[in-house]
Formats: sequence, C-alpha cells, structure tokens
Amino acid sequence: MSEDTEKGAGEPKPLTQVTRQALKTHSGEFELDSITYINFHDRGISDLGCIGECTNLQHLNVSMNDISRLAPLSTLKHLVTLDISANRITQLDALKDADSLHTLNAAGNLISSIDKLACLAKLEHFSNLRLQDKVHQLFNPVCHGASYKKRLLSLMPRLKVLDGEVLSGKGSEVFRICSEIDAALQGTPTSGPIPEMSKPQPWFASDSLRLKDSKAQDAAIDDVTKKFKDVLVDCQRLQEEGQRALDQAKSSSTQQGIEHLKNLDLSM
Repeated sequence: MSEDTEKGAGEPKPLTQVTRQALKTHSGEFELDSITYINFHDRGISDLGCIGECTNLQHLNVSMNDISRLAPLSTLKHLVTLDISANRITQLDALKDADSLHTLNAAGNLISSIDKLACLAKLEHFSNLRLQDKVHQLFNPVCHGASYKKRLLSLMPRLKVLDGEVLSGKGSEVFRICSEIDAALQGTPTSGPIPEMSKPQPWFASDSLRLKDSKAQDAAIDDVTKKFKDVLVDCQRLQEEGQRALDQAKSSSTQQGIEHLKNLDLSM
C-alpha cells in the first residue's frame, strides 16, 4: 500500500504539504526533475512545499485545495498549463518568469484587482486565462467589476481565450453568435441592441387559390367529377375481369382433378 493512498479506502489521503515522497509516489519517478505532470486535485494541500524542485514540470493541477501562496512555483520555467482554481490565492507574482505558460485556470480565488494580473502580461506564450467559471460558480472579486473584461484585454491583448470565451482565431465568431443567442433567450442584455424579429408572413394571400370566375369554377368541378366517375368505371371493369379469370382458373383446376381421378381408376 503506497503512502499516497489511504489504507483500505482507495482514495488519496490529504497531504497538507507537498513532500518529495508524495511527488515520487504520485508520479512514479525516482528523480523530481524527471516529473512532467502532477495532479493533486482536492488533496487538502495548504503548502506547496518542495514542488519547485520539479524543474521540468509542464502540467500541474492543484485545484480545490487550501493554497494561499504560489512562491514555490517561481522556479517552474517549463510550466505550460496550471490549474489553481478553488483555492485562497490573492497574488500571482510567482508566475512572472513562467515563460512557457500557456493556460492558467485561477477561477474561485481571491484576486481582487486587474493590477494583480500584470505579471502575466509579459509572458510571451500566455493566451488562455480563466478567472471565473459560471458553471461551477467559481469567481474572483475582480470579475465583478463593470469594466472587468475590457480592462483585462487592454492589459493582455494577446489573450485568445478568456473565461472559456474564444476571443480570436477559429471558433471566435461562432462563440460570439452562440453567446448572443443564449443571452437573448435568457433575457440578458448583450453589448448591442437585439433587433426585433419580424412576424412571419404567409407565403401567399388567403384568396389566391380561389377561382374568381364562377363559370370556370363550375367547369372545373364538372371536369373533376367526370374524371372521378371514369376511374370508378375502370375499377369496376377490372374487378369483373379479375373475377372471371379467377372463376376460369378454378374451373380448369377442378376439371384437371376429375380427369386425374379417372385415369387412376382405369389403371387399377
């Protein structure tokens, strides 16, 4: 039984502090600098401990813990994706040198102002940021500001995705249209006025199929009636012909049966 798993429970036991043994047990690596991926989601962690010794770490998930300080992450130069959502983080300064960082999920923390995010603006590859998750009701105080999105994009114009919204590139226009439709259905005002939809109109006037000439109308009715009667006559004729053919077939079959019986009597 590994120390990273609670005995008999099958669930990871709380760590509180990240240790070398926990990192090695979780990753299966003997050396910390060989670890590239760590998932410590919901482990009761309050101290990231020696995680900074995993100098080649690329993907880290420490969401839903009790972390308030990110200082141990300052040495992780190769970090590409980082999930620190649902913690108690107020500062992101420890990420100012994470030059490889591409995606950060920091929803559900205590980041209070746009200024706290300035350290991310200079990261060359950084393009995907989440500070709020409406599905899971995770927010930061900064998200409630009236000009939150505008100010954030002014600070980080290279962002391609913000809070799950595709801002540029493939899918951005589709996302915008879907968002406007969703907002309209929910009665939420969008960035611009929603045009009023015109009422559906009939394809043609209600009297366009009426025959205005009564004589022409009578003639049309007579023509249809005559054709219907002709069809009935043809059906009756076909029925009679079919019945005659059936009777002839029965008669022929009966006569053949009688002749067969006679032949059998003669042979005996």
